[in-house]
Amino acid sequence: MSTEEITLESTDGLTLEGAVDVPPRPKAVVVLCHPHPKMGGTMNAPLLAALRDHLVSEDWAVVRFNFRGIGASQGTSSTGTEEVSDAQGAIAYARDRLEELPLAIAGWSFGAAVAVRAAALDDSLAGCIAIAPAMTAEPGVTDGLPAPHEIEIDVPLLIACGANDEVVEPEECRLWAEAAFAEHVVLKGANHFFWGHYEQLAVKIARWLDEVI
Repeated sequence: MSTEEITLESTDGLTLEGAVDVPPRPKAVVVLCHPHPKMGGTMNAPLLAALRDHLVSEDWAVVRFNFRGIGASQGTSSTGTEEVSDAQGAIAYARDRLEELPLAIAGWSFGAAVAVRAAALDDSLAGCIAIAPAMTAEPGVTDGLPAPHEIEIDVPLLIACGANDEVVEPEECRLWAEAAFAEHVVLKGANHFFWGHYEQLAVKIARWLDEVI
């Protein structure tokens, strides 16, 4: 597998660094959004790298990128709302680079909340996956997820959580998913970081993505 370093542009004009992996015969493409910028999250987070590896092996092209203010990406980190423009820029890049292919978006933690917000603005996406999404707004940290009645998502949505998540309350994820008419999966034994459960999570995500395209 050969990773290509790329640059892309947020919809509000910032230059962002990214990476794309394209298998020989891609059947679809997914954009991955990384965890919290102020807590060490980058596009090279081990969980995202593991997801990338598995998805590419299943013939999915994968676009990753650093949110504003991270690595070589321009701008200053925000609390999740401004980063939606970054995700939209990555979606636009994927569409331009791999036109005609079905396109989905996924994110982990902070990035999951961003992915959901981006999906609510783009009903042409094939699907959205929120992995242990940041649920509750914390001033100066995260804007969290809007309440289900405040957001309209017209694409298939999967919420994936670990049963032992110490950061995001699994029951809160379940209730949000039910209210949003989203699919919901819980990985037994997994915490917020899914250590020891990368493969299990990746397999579930790949199967779900294959179903929605």
